[in-house]
Amino acid sequence: MKKYIMFFVLLMFTDVAYADDCKWDDEIPCTTIYLSKYTNNSNALGDKITPTKTITKSEIEKYNLIDLPKVLNYVQGLDVTQSGPTGQQSSVFMRGTNSNHTLVLLNGIPINDYSTPTGAHDVGQDFMFNVVQVDVYKGSAGAHWGADAVGGVINFRTTIDYDKKLSLAGNGNNQTINGNYYTRLNDFDISVSAGQHKSQNVSALSGADEKDGTNNKTIGVNVSKWYDLVHWRTSWFARNTFTDIDGHSLAIQDGKWADNTFYALQTGLDYKNSSLTFHTHEYDRDYDDAHYESENYTIRGTQQYEKFGFGFDYKHNESLTGQHHNLGYFYNLSYNIFSYHHRFDEEHETYKLGFFKDLEDGLSISGSTSTSYKDKTTWTAIEYGDSQELTLTKNNFATTIFKNDIGDLNTDGIEVSYGQKDFKVFASHLNSKKKEVVQLRRPSWALGFMHNHNFNNDFSLTTNYKYKGKHLDVHNSNWSTISMPETHLLDLNLGYNYHGIQFGVSILNLLDENYESPHGFSQEGRKFTLGFNKSF
Repeated sequence: MKKYIMFFVLLMFTDVAYADDCKWDDEIPCTTIYLSKYTNNSNALGDKITPTKTITKSEIEKYNLIDLPKVLNYVQGLDVTQSGPTGQQSSVFMRGTNSNHTLVLLNGIPINDYSTPTGAHDVGQDFMFNVVQVDVYKGSAGAHWGADAVGGVINFRTTIDYDKKLSLAGNGNNQTINGNYYTRLNDFDISVSAGQHKSQNVSALSGADEKDGTNNKTIGVNVSKWYDLVHWRTSWFARNTFTDIDGHSLAIQDGKWADNTFYALQTGLDYKNSSLTFHTHEYDRDYDDAHYESENYTIRGTQQYEKFGFGFDYKHNESLTGQHHNLGYFYNLSYNIFSYHHRFDEEHETYKLGFFKDLEDGLSISGSTSTSYKDKTTWTAIEYGDSQELTLTKNNFATTIFKNDIGDLNTDGIEVSYGQKDFKVFASHLNSKKKEVVQLRRPSWALGFMHNHNFNNDFSLTTNYKYKGKHLDVHNSNWSTISMPETHLLDLNLGYNYHGIQFGVSILNLLDENYESPHGFSQEGRKFTLGFNKSF
C-alpha cells in the first residue's frame, strides 16, 4: 500500500485542463434517462448511492457495444472472460474478486440466478437492445442491496426510451437488427424495444473445426404515467439466447447446445421521495438434456429525505435446490462530509461508512469502508467480506486505491483514469491472492482508451483499445496452472451521416489478435461489419 500512497501524493500536484461536463466517468449520465416534470428516480430512492461508472445509451451506440461483455470490458477494474465468441458463458472479475461476488440488478432489483452452482450471473447472455443505461458500482455494496454484492454491482436499466430508431448491421456470419418505438397515448408514455443477434464465426473450443454460433432475441415493453404527484411505471422484459457450446475436448464438441430464457416483470409507484416496487423474474435453462429453473419475487419500498432515508425489501427465491427467503431493512444518514448506510436482515448486518470533501481548485477526496456477505449456494459456503477505498479527483483525473478481504481471498490495487467528452484513458494494477496463491484470470496490469472524433459533422471515427497483461489460467485438459500471454484488442468504427441516416463500417480486432480467454476457448479474429441506423 505504501507505493499507492506515494502515487497519490504525486497526483495531488498534477494539473489537468478542464473538459466538458459530460464524459464516460461522470456520475451524472450524459443523456437523460427519465424525462418528466419530476426528476426523482425510483431506482435510487432510499439508497442515496452514486454509480462509480455510468455507461449511457449514446455511448453504447457510439462505441458499438452490442453485448454486456463488450460494455464491461471497457470499465476500469473489471476483467471479463468469455468461453468462446459472442453468446458464450462469461464471467466478471471486479477488482480481483470472484465472478459470483458481483451482484447484477435489473432496474435496481437483484436478478442473479440461484439455480446455478455458484449463484453467478452469466453476463454473456445479456445484449444491449433495450438497455438505456448501465451503472457499475465498484466495491462492496451489501449495505444497499444485501447478499452477494461483495465485489460490486452491475445495474442495467430498461426504463422508458424516447427514441424512435431502427438499426441493421452484419456480414456473412453475423446479423444484428434492433429498434425502439416510443409513443404517448392518453398521457401514457409507452416504449417498445426489440432486437436479434445471430452469429456463427469460430469454434468455441480451440482447435475444433465446428463453427459455433448464437441466436439472441430480446424484447422489452415499458409503460409510464403521472397522476399529479404519483408516478406509475411498469416494465416487461424477455430474453432468449440459444448457443452452440463445446466441452473440454474435441471428442465432445459436436451437437452441444444451451438454451437460456429469462423473463422479468416490474411495476411500481413513486410519490415525491418514496417508492414501492413489485418484481418477479424467472430463469429457464436447458443444456442438452439437463434442465435448470428458478423463480424470484421481490417487494422493495423506500423513503428518502435530504439527509435521511430508509426502506425494506423482501426476496423469495425458488429453484431446484429449494427455497430461500430474506427480509431486510436498511437506512442511510448523511452529515457534513460523512455518510452512513446500514442494512440488517434475518441473519446478517452490513454497513458502509463514507466521506466526500471538496478541497480547492477542482480537487476532491472521498473514501469508504464497508462490510458484505455472499450467501451460500449449491457449491459454495457463505462468505464474509470487508473493503476500503480512497479516491482522489483533480478535474478530470481520478485515482483510486482499494483493498478487499473476503474470507482468505485478498485483493488490493490502484486505478488511474483521465476523461473528457470524447476521450477516456485508464490503467489499473491489481494484486489478487487466496492464501498467498495468485488467482487465475486476473491480470496484474490492464489499460485502455476510447476515443470518438467527428469530421465536418458528417464523418466520425471511434477507436476502442484494451490491453490485458499476462496472467495465470488453468489448462483446459490437464488442469495444470499455466501462464497466458498479454493481449492487445483494437476496434475501429467509421461512420457517415447521410441525410439523417448513419452508415458505419466496423473493424473488430483490427490487429487480428489470436488469443484464448479462458485457456482452450478461442476468440474471434479480425471481423468487418457493415451497418446503418435511422432515427425517426
